[in-house]
Amino acid sequence: MSRWKPLWRRVRFHMLRLLLASVACLPRQLGLRAFGAIGLLADALLRNPRQQIMHNTSLIFPAWTKRERKCFARNVFRHMGRNGFDFVRIPGYSEETIRKLVTIRGLEHLERERRLDRGVLCIGAHLGCWELIPFRLRAEGWKMAVVYRSLRDPDLNSYVLARRARWGIETHDRDTGGRGMLRSLKRGALLGVLIDQQTRVDSVWVPFLGREALTPSGPARLALRIGIPMVPMTITMRPDGNHVLQIGPKIAMRMASPGADEGEYEELIRENTRRCNDALGRMILASKEQWVWFHPRWREGQELSSGSGMDIAYP
Repeated sequence: MSRWKPLWRRVRFHMLRLLLASVACLPRQLGLRAFGAIGLLADALLRNPRQQIMHNTSLIFPAWTKRERKCFARNVFRHMGRNGFDFVRIPGYSEETIRKLVTIRGLEHLERERRLDRGVLCIGAHLGCWELIPFRLRAEGWKMAVVYRSLRDPDLNSYVLARRARWGIETHDRDTGGRGMLRSLKRGALLGVLIDQQTRVDSVWVPFLGREALTPSGPARLALRIGIPMVPMTITMRPDGNHVLQIGPKIAMRMASPGADEGEYEELIRENTRRCNDALGRMILASKEQWVWFHPRWREGQELSSGSGMDIAYP
């Protein structure tokens, strides 16, 4: 059976390409409704992701009833479907279409940090149609680079990289692309990285949405090491189907004192990562139904000592 896997993978990939081409022919409002319905169907059929949403919301919103959490889960799936429509449609969009589709708020925060010899580290989350962010900023004229995790399917991986490359968006593998990231930043590019999930990278325990969670520490280490600003940004879909790219003010980082030892340095990494989580957490809560609540973000027994619930972390 193993010798047939490469063939089956290619067949599966070309079937996906055919599906994407079909989706591209749909009128946008019809596509949004259709994909929203697919999301609701997924809620009914996919038991494990639905249970993960129920579990996560019980941790973060303990006052919610089971009925409220079920209703919330349905909305999460619906929004994921609607955002997924634009995710697959991106290759067919022109720069003009992207500009009309996505409104930018807070661009002045990026403008304030603009320098020809130094880029900006843009931290984001799996919220809304996050793949639109680098395309929208590229359409605005910014040099763009993103950090990504290689996909298991090499054909699909090449497809995703190629559609970014066509727009002049550089991609750097999170495990092997360290030098490329530095080159992008030194030429003044925006380097985007998502830090809201638990992954197999260097991480620290810090609060996320009011509970301790392992959070990637690489961005804070990089920013502290080469002295670049970190700016949070997220994107969400409005009820009319258009998107809003929200850019927040620069993260106020704590810097190392001269002669800082390893213990002090690690504490700075933890504190600066916590500040990143605080900024992203506020942005996620503003459109919480569009975040990926089916990701196993928290572990049991890691609740903050100060208590649970969002009123503590985000008054």
